[in-house]
Amino acid sequence: MKCKLLAILIANMFVVTVAEAADGAGDFTTYGSLSVGYRAVNDHTKDGARLNEYRDVSDGPVGVLDLHGRGNSTYLDFYGENLGRDDMLLDFKGGAYGMGKFRLYRDDIVHNITFGARTPLTNVGSSNLGGVLPNLGVASWNSFDFGTKRKNLGGMVEYSGLAPWYLRADYNEVREDGLKLIAGALGTSPGNGFSDKPYPVSYLTRNYSVEGGYSSKTAQLGLNLMHSRFTNDNETLMWRNQFFGGQDTSVLPPDNEYTKISANGMLKQLPLGSTLSGRLTYSRTKSNVDILQNILSTGGATPATSPDRSSFEGKVIHRTASVSLYSNPTKALDTRVYWNWYDKDNRSPVVTFTPSAPSGLRCGGAACVTEILDYRKNNIGVDVGYRINADNRVIAGFDYVDLRRDRVDFDETKDKKYTLEYRNTSLDELAVRAKYQRLQRRSHFLEGSAGTGPNDVEFLNRFVARFDASNVDQDMFKVALDYSPTKLLDFGFEGILKQNRYKDTVLGRTKDDREEFYLSAAYGDINEFRVLVFADVEFIQYDSTHRNISSVAAADAYDPSAPATNTNYNWSAKNRDRNYAVGLGADWKATSRLKFNGSATWEKTKGTVDFSVQQGGNATNEVPIGNFDNATKLSVNLKGTYAFSKKVELTAGYAFERFRFSDIAVDDYRYTVGAGNSTSYLSGYNAYTNYTTNIVYVLGTLHFE
Repeated sequence: MKCKLLAILIANMFVVTVAEAADGAGDFTTYGSLSVGYRAVNDHTKDGARLNEYRDVSDGPVGVLDLHGRGNSTYLDFYGENLGRDDMLLDFKGGAYGMGKFRLYRDDIVHNITFGARTPLTNVGSSNLGGVLPNLGVASWNSFDFGTKRKNLGGMVEYSGLAPWYLRADYNEVREDGLKLIAGALGTSPGNGFSDKPYPVSYLTRNYSVEGGYSSKTAQLGLNLMHSRFTNDNETLMWRNQFFGGQDTSVLPPDNEYTKISANGMLKQLPLGSTLSGRLTYSRTKSNVDILQNILSTGGATPATSPDRSSFEGKVIHRTASVSLYSNPTKALDTRVYWNWYDKDNRSPVVTFTPSAPSGLRCGGAACVTEILDYRKNNIGVDVGYRINADNRVIAGFDYVDLRRDRVDFDETKDKKYTLEYRNTSLDELAVRAKYQRLQRRSHFLEGSAGTGPNDVEFLNRFVARFDASNVDQDMFKVALDYSPTKLLDFGFEGILKQNRYKDTVLGRTKDDREEFYLSAAYGDINEFRVLVFADVEFIQYDSTHRNISSVAAADAYDPSAPATNTNYNWSAKNRDRNYAVGLGADWKATSRLKFNGSATWEKTKGTVDFSVQQGGNATNEVPIGNFDNATKLSVNLKGTYAFSKKVELTAGYAFERFRFSDIAVDDYRYTVGAGNSTSYLSGYNAYTNYTTNIVYVLGTLHFE
């Protein structure tokens, strides 16, 4: 990596030399800055993955390079930060005015999930995990890290020397390597246990695109062709399943290809102050993967799955079209009319599995058949804005969606959304914006006659409504205020109230409410002293109703309107999330050479779940949950910069972070649950996320020109 970085820097200097020659001696100027320093980190944590989740916070040198070159006919820019680290960014771009431009970049992203995870399985990092199970001796387990490193390299070149015509080509490749988590059942029921397993990630995605078009003040047209190919070195994971007594198989992402053709167009300066824009796209995704011919079963047997084909040739076609007309016929009136169309055509084959009856692999005693999802969406809408006078404006809108899908429960959904917004600026120091939105969704339910009666498991589907498609009435209110009573004092407020009431839902989500309030205040001159404070509060509640069925032999087991018994009854849950954030920031220019910056933020999330049981039901296990994704984070940042001269300055800083997490899923964490062949094996995934860190850094910067 260091050699590559050095090569890029040398190439930059070479290109700068060429650019200087192209512009003529003395006509090309360079300027920028180089910052070099050191960061010292002191952590207190059992697992530092959360601290380093998307960044590299570790001891060592730090550096930032910012270069610019400007000439009469050419320009160049280079920016690099976190040089040599796992989250390094390099960005190099330039061009010739009126002729074209180019860009080269590399963006490294790290995603650390868990350090020091554990597993009783062997050969971690491979696609074939072994081991001797049961194994309750956690101390003897293998240790590894859950996480991936992602490198995104690419570039583009654009030629516009024949303006208004242009031609552009892009290429990038994304490599991702590491270990991720996949969990799997060991048997056929929750009582048989489950296990966490690390699977190897070795992904490569290559993207190519070419675009050409025409762009002027009155018209624009662009045609784009894109092709993407994804490859995975490991398409299956073999792992030891103690309950069935053999090597089990999990299927991982297969290789696939994606091709897309798109056309964009725009006509401007039309009559009535109009602009007409449109877009057409066609895309195809293809994959081909072998279908597993056998599956692990009791006693280490591998009975045949008996599919009606040996491979799955996936093919999905997406087509979209959109048109939008914006008009401004008078100074007071503006309108927008639009239409969006989306079609997903799933041409993948339906696969039927017909294993022999004694194998236990059948679906409800019959063959298993895969489901194919297609859908088509039409969306039309109109917005009308009217300026009553210079200080008052209203905007009214209507949006309609008709969605038709191939789905077992809902095959059609229609949304009608009405909006009304008011803006007032009659006072120089106060601006007001208020908006109301009403959404009505109605869907066609297909399961109203499911099942033969209340003792048929399919009968329950008559009452289950999944909230993404169920009937709902939504009301949303939003208000925003910006108040500046004096030149150096600003206040801001924003409030949002949102209510969803799910209609005709017996089992499922019945309602959810959201309330959010944000308040900020700022005082001072940014060039001397300025302080900012803010507070944000958010309350969310989800209500739902469910049914517990412990005795399937009861005549009315699957009827939620039946009287409750100790084994079969309805129960309800109220999920509440409360989020708080408070922050303080200040900028102080103490002298012409010395300035200070500081900030502190405190964030807290608290989730709870309250249960209630139908009268007559068994409430023994319905215990309220008080730790449902609870977290607290405190961050403090202090920085001071002293300029020895216009070219040399020194920055010193201190950062403090403290993160605490509590959740019913990880509190009092154990690596094993149960015993014998029904033991569940956990890896420690996201179990120990608490950390406290102190960071001190020094950075020297040289400005040059």
